[in-house]
Formats: sequence, structure tokens, C-alpha cells
Amino acid sequence: MPRHLPTAVALVLAALLAVPAVRHLNERPPEPPPPPQPVRAAWLPPESVEVGAGPDYVFGLALAPDGRQLVYPGAKAGLVTLWLHDLRSGETRMLPGTDQAAAPFWAPDGSRIGFFAGGRLRALDLASGTVSSLADASSPRGGTWNRTGEIVFAPSANGPLMKRGADGSIRPATTIDSANGETAHAWPAFLDADRHLVFLAMASTASQTGIWLATIEPSSPESRTRLVASNAQPVVANRRLLFLNDQTLLAQPIDLDARRLSGRSHAVGHGVGRGPLSQISATASADLLIYGGSENASRELRWVTRSGETIRTGEPVAAWDLRIAPDGRRVAVTEVDPQLRTLDVFIRDGAQPVARRLSPSTDVDESGVWSPDGLRVAWAGGRRNVMIRGAGAVLPEQTIATLDPPVQVWDWSRDGRQLLIGRRNAESRDDLWVIEPREGAAARPYSTAAFNQIYGAFSSDGGWIAYASDESGQFDIYIDSFPKPGSRTRLTTAGGTEPRWSRDGRELYFRRGSEMHVVTLIRRNGGLEVNALDRLFDAGAPVRSYDVTPDGRFLLNLPADTKSRVPITVVHHWSAFAQALRRDEQ
Repeated sequence: MPRHLPTAVALVLAALLAVPAVRHLNERPPEPPPPPQPVRAAWLPPESVEVGAGPDYVFGLALAPDGRQLVYPGAKAGLVTLWLHDLRSGETRMLPGTDQAAAPFWAPDGSRIGFFAGGRLRALDLASGTVSSLADASSPRGGTWNRTGEIVFAPSANGPLMKRGADGSIRPATTIDSANGETAHAWPAFLDADRHLVFLAMASTASQTGIWLATIEPSSPESRTRLVASNAQPVVANRRLLFLNDQTLLAQPIDLDARRLSGRSHAVGHGVGRGPLSQISATASADLLIYGGSENASRELRWVTRSGETIRTGEPVAAWDLRIAPDGRRVAVTEVDPQLRTLDVFIRDGAQPVARRLSPSTDVDESGVWSPDGLRVAWAGGRRNVMIRGAGAVLPEQTIATLDPPVQVWDWSRDGRQLLIGRRNAESRDDLWVIEPREGAAARPYSTAAFNQIYGAFSSDGGWIAYASDESGQFDIYIDSFPKPGSRTRLTTAGGTEPRWSRDGRELYFRRGSEMHVVTLIRRNGGLEVNALDRLFDAGAPVRSYDVTPDGRFLLNLPADTKSRVPITVVHHWSAFAQALRRDEQ
């Protein structure tokens, strides 16, 4: 074989292979797929469930870290529990052992859910269904969980954030900078780095109020930086801070090395709501954003007849509990103050279009009840004080007693000598107590048990107390003798809450979801027995609270639009807003 043949063959092969290579040099590579675009959708809870855990925690939705599950507190037939919604299958289920839960948050691996109930920080293991009690939290303002098992939480309305270590130890996570007017830290959220978190600082000075980035160890004012001036809860996801500007939800990247926000903020939601404890109605994961609107709090106070026919309605208002005065005209209503965003007791008069604010503090004021002569109103202030003030709101209020929170005021006896209040013990059970309506009075227990007893109401003759109890596993209506209990009788077996006595004491009204019912009672052998139980009407929408006038008219707290519920907005690929913004800047 000639010596030059291999070289010639190699040259021929190289030329043949070079042809497609030259051809491909002239071709353009395929365009990369376009980035996912934000897609908006609507989400509604089950028909019989009202989202939220009462007037303080009106939203409470929390996305799992992977964005595939959603947990939230919701009320069904008067009982608040946690509900778990699978966003992949659409399945929703109630989580047992989470009665009266509020402000849930997730462990980073999605296996556990932290929440607050009964003055305690608790945790639910989803696999086993067991609930653990972790720490005291009398008036919580949020919690967050990191990968090392530490939980940072705000246990009360005032003071620093606390940290519960994986070993169960409890110690401060932040330090209040009182020299600069700080009063409280709230709504913490861990970043991707488990030693850094953001939180809301409340202060008497505008320069100190805002969302701060902190290193939890060491804990000192010098170890943190203010990211943005704000007076509402921060949310973090995908290394971005989400914060509220009026009703617009903005997102902006966090530069952890420089300890500041970077780039420009961009709007990801509009008409976003805000709760009375400075929390916002939003939750986010890396690719999913869920938020609720401020209109969700709008309610309608509707007067109806005994058969449910509408008499008249008022203007929409962010109302919670309500009680009608003995004159059947004035109403004490717990409302969200439109300017301060705090819960306060207002007096509404049928002849006056504007409500008169009765409770003057900026703390949580709720559950107002009338004295039998209609001249005074008692309420719970700051969840720990029993307050009384004249209904004309002229003289200052009086503090009758200061008790361990949480405290509620249920009723005022018809002889004017007793207030019926609710107190919760360490085992997360609500009990009934009695206190005289005078300064320095001592509260005494009426009925305590290892189950919840709520919505207590005095009979007109003062010889009986009606209340709702979940002793049977659901809330039903019971009555017992007063002042000494011992003649306890269960009146319902299919559920019921919020009992209200008729003026003559022969009837007892109660609520079952959207339905109003009445129990007719007869006296026999010194006691009360059920003569009949009737359904009066169906309001057609969840009743948040109600009361009955002496002449038998009903006042219902209903959604402002009872024909359709306001959906919650879901935004898929919400972070694409930021990608679009960066392309515009380039």
C-alpha cells in the first residue's frame, strides 16, 4: 500500500465531516423557551367555612415551603380549627387538635405546622397528628421556623421576639431598642439563611418603625438594619421581601451581603387587606402568591323579623361581635377602626348614621355588653382588662379588673350585680367566671372543666345561665342554675352556639351556622325543661354574630354581599413580575 494513502483517506474523511459542520455554523441556535408568565386565579374555602380565627386574625393563610399545600384557620358552626388544602388535588380537610388555632406557620420541610392556641405556641405533626405545647404566647404576633429546629415567635403585644431552641430552651431572639422608642417586635420570618430574619418593629418614633433585617445571634440593636419604613407585617419568599404600601403589595430583592434591599420594588398585588394586629393578608412561596382583599372584612348589619324577613340594613362595616341595648335601638359593635386599624367598641344608634367610638385606647377592645338600664357598657380591653364606661362616652372608662389573658366579657346580669366573663386556662379551655361591676372586684369561677364553655348568657330572672360547650365533641347549648351550678341540662344534640334569652325567659335562641333556632322552655319541679325546638330561618350566609331585641327582632352580622363570597387571589409564577421588570430596565 502506498505510503501516502492513509493521509489521503484522512483528508477525504475530514472534508466530508467538515461539510455538515460548515452548514451548522450558519444555523442559529433555537430560542430559549419564554419565562413563565404570571397567571391569576381565584380560591374559595369550603362553602361552610369562614376563613380566619376571629377579629384579630382575619386571614391566616400560610403556604407550605414547596407551595403545594395551604393551611389556614377557619370557623365552621362556630368552632375555629386549622384546615389543610392540597393545591394539587383540591382536597381540603380539618386538622383535629387545633381548636381556636391562629397564625399558623410551616416547618421548612413541610412536616409540621406551628400555630397559637389557648395562650400557647403549639406544633402539629402532620404524619402522626400529635399536637405539642411549646411555649407561652398570651397575645401572639406570628412565628417562623428554621432548618435547625429553632422557632422565633412574638408571644405578646409588647416586647422582643423570643426563640425556642430545638432543645426546648426559651430566650430572647431580639432586643427592644427602647432608647429610640421601640415597644414591640412582631411577625418574624426567616430568610434562606437560618441565622437571619426580618420582622416588624413597632415604635413611638417614625424613624424606628419599620421592617428590619436581623441576625438572631448576637441579639442587639447593632446587629440589625432597617430595610424599609413600614407599619405592616413582612413576608419573605425567593429571597425577596414583600411589603405593603397602602393596599399595594410590593416585592423587592434582599441583598443579604449588603444587608439592604436591591434593585427596584415592583407591584405584585393590589387591594391587599391588612388585619388589626398589623398583619397583611398575603402568603407566598417561590412560585405562588396568595392574597386577600381588604373588602373581605366588609360586613352588613341586617335587621330581620323572627321569620327572617329583612327590615332594614346598614352601610357596610368591618364588624365583629354585637349586643343590642335594652331599649332595642342602640347597638354596641366591635369594629375595626378605619384609621387606626385597631379593634374598638362603637355605639351605633338607629337614628344616627355615624357610629360613636366608646373605647378610647389603641389596644384590642371587644365584646361589649350593656348594663340592664342601658346607661353603661362593659368590654374586654387588651384581652386582659374588664372595662366599663358610660354609653354616652363622656366620662373616662374604668378598669374593673386586670386578669391573665385572654379575657372576654359575655353578659351583664339583669339585676346589674354581676358580669359573666370568659377566662382560658393553661390547658386551652375556656371557662366561665363571674365578677362584680366595680373597681377592685375579684373574679370567681362559676364553671370550670376540661372542655370549652363559651358565650355565657344570664336568664332574665337571674336564676340560670345558658352557654355553649364542646363537651360532646361539638358545640351544643347547655343551661345550668345560678349562682350555684348543679342543674346542668343539655338542650341540643345537633350543634349550637351563642344562646340568647327572650325577655320573659321562656325561649332561648341560638345559632347553628347560618340558621337561627329557638328552644321553648317550661318550668317543672323547680327546673327548666325543653318543650319544643324549632328552626326559625336560614340567613343564607355565615352569621358572624347576632342579638335579639326585647320585642323579638334579630340583628345579624352577615357578609356585605350574601349572594357571592369574595374570592382570594392566587398568582402563579408571581416572581416573573421581577423578571419582566429587569428586562425593562435593561
